[in-house]
This record gives sequence, C-alpha cells and structure tokens, in this order.
Amino acid sequence: MKVLYSWLCDHLEAPLPPAEMAERLTAAGLHVELRTPEGQDEVWEVDVTTNRPDCLSHRGLAREAAACGAGQLKGFSVRVAEQGPPVHQLALVTVEDEAGCPRYCARVIRGVQVGPSPAWLAERLAACGIRPINNVVDATNYVLLDLGHPLHAFDLARLAGSAIRVRAARPGEAITTLDGETRRLVAEDLVIADKEKPVALAGIMGGANSEITPATQDVLLESAYFDPLRVRRTRKRLGLDTEASRRFERGADRSLARVAVDAAAALILQVAGGEVASGVLDTKPHLPEPAVVPLDLRRLWAFAGCHIPEEFVQQLLAALEIPVRWEGMVGHCQVPWHRVDLQLAEDLYEEVLRHWGYDRIPSQLPPSPGAPGERRGSFPITDRARDVAQGLGLAEAITYAFVPEEVEQAFASSPLVQRGPLLRLLNPLSTRMAVMRRTLWSGLAEAAAANLRRGADRVQLFEVGRVFFAQGAQSWEEERLAALLAGEVGPWDQRRALDFYDLKGLAEALAEGLGLGELTVESLDGPFAPGLGAVWYRDGEVVGVLGQLHATIQKLFDAPKPLWALELVLDPTAAPPVPTFAELARHPAVVADLTVRHPVTLPYAQLVATLWAVAPGILERVEPLVRYRGEQVGPEEVKTTLRLTYRHPERSLTQEEVNAAHFALMDQLAAHLGVSFS
Repeated sequence: MKVLYSWLCDHLEAPLPPAEMAERLTAAGLHVELRTPEGQDEVWEVDVTTNRPDCLSHRGLAREAAACGAGQLKGFSVRVAEQGPPVHQLALVTVEDEAGCPRYCARVIRGVQVGPSPAWLAERLAACGIRPINNVVDATNYVLLDLGHPLHAFDLARLAGSAIRVRAARPGEAITTLDGETRRLVAEDLVIADKEKPVALAGIMGGANSEITPATQDVLLESAYFDPLRVRRTRKRLGLDTEASRRFERGADRSLARVAVDAAAALILQVAGGEVASGVLDTKPHLPEPAVVPLDLRRLWAFAGCHIPEEFVQQLLAALEIPVRWEGMVGHCQVPWHRVDLQLAEDLYEEVLRHWGYDRIPSQLPPSPGAPGERRGSFPITDRARDVAQGLGLAEAITYAFVPEEVEQAFASSPLVQRGPLLRLLNPLSTRMAVMRRTLWSGLAEAAAANLRRGADRVQLFEVGRVFFAQGAQSWEEERLAALLAGEVGPWDQRRALDFYDLKGLAEALAEGLGLGELTVESLDGPFAPGLGAVWYRDGEVVGVLGQLHATIQKLFDAPKPLWALELVLDPTAAPPVPTFAELARHPAVVADLTVRHPVTLPYAQLVATLWAVAPGILERVEPLVRYRGEQVGPEEVKTTLRLTYRHPERSLTQEEVNAAHFALMDQLAAHLGVSFS
C-alpha cells in the first residue's frame, strides 16, 4: 500500500521524523519496504499483511505508529452542515439480503458542481496511486485512503425511483461496470440495485449506468458493510480486483460506515458545493455487542517467557484503541470493530509482543520432559517402505493426490484401483485436479514421462502415499508403495532396455523387505501390455500389481519409452523378516546347470515349486540363469536354465552321487510336468 508521510502526520501529534517512524513501523510488523522522495514529502510502500485490513488507511497506520511511540494519535470527529428536506423524502434504501449487507448507510447531497478536484486533493490521490477523476469521486477515494472505508457515489437522478435495493443477483442479470466491461451475474453475487436494474457490484465496483458525470447535480453517497465471503467469491469469479474489494473481503469496520459517509459528505461540500439533506439512511444504527477477549498478565508472561511491565500493556492497549476493564491481573478487552484479527487471548499476546520487541524476549529452549515419542499408526510401515525402496536405488517422488479424471480412468482396470469407487471433489482447483487418486501411478507416470522427454536415459522413481476411495458420503484411505521404471539399465558398455524381469526382481526385493510373506503370482492384462502384467496375492487377497503400462496409457502421458510400473499395498501389520543365522558350510558344494524345455504357459513359480517338491535332500539352492526363446525352440515353448547347488552337511559329495541325484530329479520333473531337457 502507498502511504504519504505528511498525510500520516495529519493524524499524529509530535510525529517522529520519517526515517525513525518507518523503522519503528517495520519493527512492529508493518514493513516499510520503500521510501521515495516526493518534493518535501515522502511516499512509502508499506507491506500490510492480509489479516490487518485496519492498516489499509492512513489513520489505521497512524494508530500503529502511535502504538510504536512515533507520535500521539489525534482524535477524529466530523460535523456535516445539513440543510434542506429530510433524506428519507429524497431516497429510499431497502436491504433484502441482510446476511450479505448487515449495514448500509446513505446520504444525499443536492446541487453539486462536478468538476476537477483541487490540486491538494488530486496530488495526494496521485501520490498514492489513484487517478483523479472528478471532485465527487475523488472525495470518496480520499476518505477511502484516509479512514480505510470504501464508499461509492451514485447519480441520484439515474436511480430508478430514487431507490437503493441491496439484494442477490437474479440469474441471467448483467451489469456494465465502470471499467466498461459487461459482466454476467449469478445468484450468489450481491448487487446494489434500483427499482429496475443492478447499478453496482456490492463492495467491488459501481455500474456505468449510475456513475457521476459532469451533468450530475444530486448525489446519493453509499457507505456500507458487506459480507467478506460474498465479496471475495464474486471478485474471484469475475477476476475484478479493486481498492474496495481488497478491504471488504478482508473485513471492513462496520462501525466506521456512518463516520465515513459523514466525512465524505463534508468533503464533497468543501470541493463540489451543494447541500446535504438532513439525516442519514442507516439500516443498522445500533451495532451488536463487540466480542470480549480476556488478557491474563500471568499467562502473557508464561507465553512470552519473560516479564512485561503491566504499565506497558495498559499504555499499548490504549494506543491501539482497545477498551479494557481490569479485574486484578486480568483485563477484559473489548475488541474494536476495526480489528477483525483479534479473536483469542493469543492474538492479544501477539499484539503486546510485537510492540514490546521480539528481540527483547530471551532465547531458550522450552523444557522437554519425558522420553522421545513413539511413531504410531502407519508411520512404521511407511518409513520402512521408504528405507527399502531407497536401499534398492530408487529416487523418491512426491506427487499431487488430485488428478484428472481421464487419467484416473485409464488405470481403472487395475485390481487395486477397483477396491473402491472414485472420489470426486466438490470444488476442484481445476479440471486437472478433479478427483482423488486411487493409484500412485498417475503422478509417477507424469513425472517419469517429463524426465524422459527432457533427455533422461533412465528413470527409477518411487512414492509412498495414500490413495482415496468414496464410501457413501465419507471416504476411506489406504497406504501404498508404487515404483515406476523406464529407460535402460546395465553398465555403460552393456546397456540394455528394461524388461519384465527387472521389474519383477525389484518387486520381490520390496516384498521381502516389507515382510509380505509368501506371495502367489498370476498373469494380468488390465492396464498392462498383453502378456507383460501380473498380480500378486497373499492369502487370496490382492496385494500388488506390476507390469509394462499399456501403450494407450503411455500415449496419454506422452512417454517416449515404455513405462514399467508396480504398486503394493502397505499392510501396517506386516513385520520385517527376522534375520536368522545359519552355520557356515564346512564342506564344498557341487554346482550343476539344468536346462528345461517347457511350454511358455508353465509359470516359473510352478516349475520351481515342483522341483523342490521332488528334490533330493542334498539340493541346497536353485537360481534362474537364462530364459531363451528363439531358434530351435518351438513358438509355444521356452528354455529355462537353472543353476542347482548340491551340498551334504556332513561330508563331501562325489561326482557320481551328484550325477545320480541330478538325473533322478530330471526324471521326476519330466514325470510331473511333462517337460524335456533337450
């Protein structure tokens, strides 16, 4: 906000020089960011936080300066010379939407002469960034910058029936605002209307059909209080930011409505002439009782960690114009209407501390009795999942829980996505954030595709997070671990494209680290490329899916390389495997390779399970080596080479013993599975 130093001084007695005043305001939380010379004066750029609309004026800032010891705040009063007929004979004000407009004040000034403003008025407005228009409009803007309360002037002759009606907009209504734009209205918008049409957007901008022109003679002057939420919603929907909306949507001072209309009327008399009709049209002359917040000095000292003199607190509250009734060490503070940010005792503590000075509060850590807290709920399993994934070389990503609906539907065939209905947002930020995710793949696929498009040759991402499902009017959540791989693997001189076995090995390592126990695997198409997807079960329940994402999904994300994805349900009851000790072998092992020709439809898990079922007692280990399809192998067949390790716990094996056991194992496999070894 732009502030004129001399204007500030109009509200202060014995003001400090500009440099010292600016320094004190900054120390109190109202940062004077820039001081620009303006002749013998200065224009300041002051950063006012959104919770302090009372400081969006020269008087409000002068009040803070007085509390900082930069001067004494002068009293403020205004007298209006009234003459002529009573105002209710000249105009009518009706508030149909009291929730949107709790108070509306209006005065009528007749016989004005619209023209340029005096130089002092125009120069002050221009210095604060407001373009002078004419003496009537400039008077309302001057009071806005002076007291902080927005006003609006209507040409009374252009109001049908000389009436003001504050009401909700009717569907289909439109208004051409002062900026020349025609704006369509909805029922939630609050408008100022006459008997026929809207003439202003309440708290935002007036209409061109009732603006002050050089031909204007009679003025209806508006000063009101509008509901901040209604103003904010209309302003955001229309994209119309004004000095008035900036103040109303943060919370204006409803008690100031009468004072502001009197001040503006008096100023219009001074710069535009005319006469003010007797009386004020005020829909709520009696305000509700203000809130009372207790300030206990002992709690303040405990909160601050130091002693702050009682005299300082009393003087500060008086400077901030906060009435207090003391009962011993407790002050019952009456919250003034201009301080919409004061609701709790802690808010009052902050007022005291920012003026006392945070630098005067001793720095010390609070006592921390007891032992460190325990991680509960899902934290142990999610922490372990992150540790396992990072230990396997994956990089963690954090993506949005809000996703586009078309992306979410692309994964709808996954068994893990089908665990519950889609949860839609009632007020999404955009169409790209319309629903809650049911899989972590949405964000990971977008991140991986973006990296691949920018030249990355390998992407290895994982995310630990929650997915969301609708449950009637409520929702439920589930912890998941997902990973997404793309690109190439291997050393620099032996690079190769990722395949299903890289993904499956990663999934097995993750499952083992998470303690998921025995899992069974079945093929799955779903969101995967044909023949390149699988689903994992534990005790008959789906706990994971993995595979290469379908080409349509890859195209949806514009990924230049295949995307390999896996997702696991994180079970809070799962325990990590307990390490067991096995005595080191004292006798050498004998290694023999076994190549099995079998139908491509025979799962590897079944092959190994059968092998162990018929294996001799000296078989210690089975490892996969090669899976081959190509020349000299039928189109429906595959060759799988296994490395078998034999060892006797008590003695060394002879080659004859190993050969006998090996050939017997081959006979058993051929008998049980119908495989061959050619």
